[in-house]
Amino acid sequence: MFNNQVLKAIPIIFLIVMLFRIGFAYHDAKKRQYEFAQKEAEVLNSYAMTHRTYYQKLFVNKTLTLSDKTLRALPAFSSSPISKEFSKNNSLNIKIKTVSDRARNKFNQADADELQAIDYFKRNKEKDNFFSDKNKDFYLFAYALRIEPVCLKCHGSKEDAPKFIQEKYNNAYDYKLGEVRGIQSIKIPTKNLEKYFLSHFFQYVLHDFILLIALYLGIRYLLKKSKNINIYLEDEVNKKTLELKNMLTIDRLTKLPNRLKLMEDIDKFRTKQNNHLALINIDSFKEINDFYGHNTGDKLLVEIAKKIKNLCNNKNSHVYKLPSDEYALFTTKNISTEEFYSIIKNIVYYLQETKLNIDENHILITLSCGIASNEEELLNKADIALQSSKKDKVNIIVYNNKFDTKSKIIKNIQSMSILKEAIKKQRIIPYFQPIYNIHNDKIEKYECLARIELENKEVLPPFEFIDIAIKSKLYPEITKAIILKSFEFFEDKEFEFSINLSIHDIQNDKTVSFIKKQLSEYKYANRVVFEILESDKIGNYEQLKEFITSMKKFGCKFAIDDFGSGYSNFANILELKVDYLKIDGSLIKYITTDNNSRVITKTIINFASSLGLQTIAEFVEDKDSLELLKKMGIDFIQGYYVGKPSSELNTDYD
Repeated sequence: MFNNQVLKAIPIIFLIVMLFRIGFAYHDAKKRQYEFAQKEAEVLNSYAMTHRTYYQKLFVNKTLTLSDKTLRALPAFSSSPISKEFSKNNSLNIKIKTVSDRARNKFNQADADELQAIDYFKRNKEKDNFFSDKNKDFYLFAYALRIEPVCLKCHGSKEDAPKFIQEKYNNAYDYKLGEVRGIQSIKIPTKNLEKYFLSHFFQYVLHDFILLIALYLGIRYLLKKSKNINIYLEDEVNKKTLELKNMLTIDRLTKLPNRLKLMEDIDKFRTKQNNHLALINIDSFKEINDFYGHNTGDKLLVEIAKKIKNLCNNKNSHVYKLPSDEYALFTTKNISTEEFYSIIKNIVYYLQETKLNIDENHILITLSCGIASNEEELLNKADIALQSSKKDKVNIIVYNNKFDTKSKIIKNIQSMSILKEAIKKQRIIPYFQPIYNIHNDKIEKYECLARIELENKEVLPPFEFIDIAIKSKLYPEITKAIILKSFEFFEDKEFEFSINLSIHDIQNDKTVSFIKKQLSEYKYANRVVFEILESDKIGNYEQLKEFITSMKKFGCKFAIDDFGSGYSNFANILELKVDYLKIDGSLIKYITTDNNSRVITKTIINFASSLGLQTIAEFVEDKDSLELLKKMGIDFIQGYYVGKPSSELNTDYD
């Protein structure tokens, strides 16, 4: 009697459960639809900005020369055709564009929704992201594109823009640094996204319906055999719920938890005292894919996932597979940052020393890793450390406050302001460091080093302003100032003096013309020595050779500075026909304690001597170093042991 009553009640209970699950699943699907749209847009924006940055760098470092032919490679121009191709090849018809309220390309003109986003960024200067579902037709994600120094070349004053830009466009000029130029616009159609989620939703409903019917039929049998039916049903429901959840939180290829699961876990444990996160990225994975093929690349990703997981078998540690070629290791284990760093270092070094056998190929990889411990916005901070690791070519970097991007921007702006003021008011001055002749025990030469003198008489060393000068295209002004003031200073003195030239100067036609003009007007050009930095990674030796040949016609000399620190070889130096080799301070600094430094230095001295070149040792700071270099056959020494850089000439040495 009891069993019959239960059996009659079960269909009703199943129906109620099913309706409840349908309602809950529908509500959850709608919620995930919004979250999915936002996170998908963030990921796509990250890829798009990486593309933008990559091509910007090609123009900045002059791999691509900005011209009418290469204009189409600029992000603002290329975003429209890329968006069309991308929309055709993704089921959701997502559109990615770079748009502006002052677009030069009509296809990049912002519409009403995008104009609202641009207005939002103009009103909220500290904001970079904007996400809206106000338009019933699509979700809109916008990322602020603000004017950077590199942008001013084409969007600053119209008179300063390349001629073909001036002729082609009449608008989008006179932007200021930090001003909103436009946005990266990502639109995800609501209709397609709903169709995507609802199709999965109805599959789940149908699957549940079939499962419930099967369960009902099974229950009729199980009721006769067991009183544990409630436990069985609960297990089945939990299992199905887990399946549904796993479909959204598990990486398809490696079966590891994905980025969404990582974000959930970080949020879940954010109140715990110990939270450590490492992001591990495979260097140059695209080249591996291109060389071995995507199938091998996928197998490599799976193999690395297995190895990381095997190395992290602690119950409080979890491994995740993030998009592309990135992994994450998150732990709440009660350990210090130093202990976590040691664990990650062992994992990274193990993977880099292991030959991975994939499809009969022995593949060696290198990795970059960023670590963040017990930080707010843990994932973001770890990613900042990872990007710094890749940029600085260091295997592992732990996040700390020095990576604060806003602080760096503020410092750069302040440095640029100081530099511009110094150029305007002619406060870039040379300091003179003596160079001592070993053979006659006299100070015979001086190196002219750039400094900035502030109004309060404080003097700034080069590391405070050289990098920002290069990035802001103001470096030529420093070179010109040092040439003019050094020529004037030494006009009535019988000393030879040297001036540093970078590869940026040699590649700048205006700077080269300026140097030629000054040499042609200077009476004592035979006293001038130009020092070329080897650490600048000289790429075009033919161009450098031509420059040296043309300048030597005026009687000046040349030295290779920091020799032994860069990528030159002896054959290249031989072709340049320079007069001096200045041995890098990193070798001289340890010459009395490090045998390798002694061997390399002796080799350079012998090489130079055989070619009739004179050698100068930099960074000589003690008598022992001087005596050792003297025995090796060095010609000149320079360093604090002889004299520090000064605004006046130091002519005495004891």
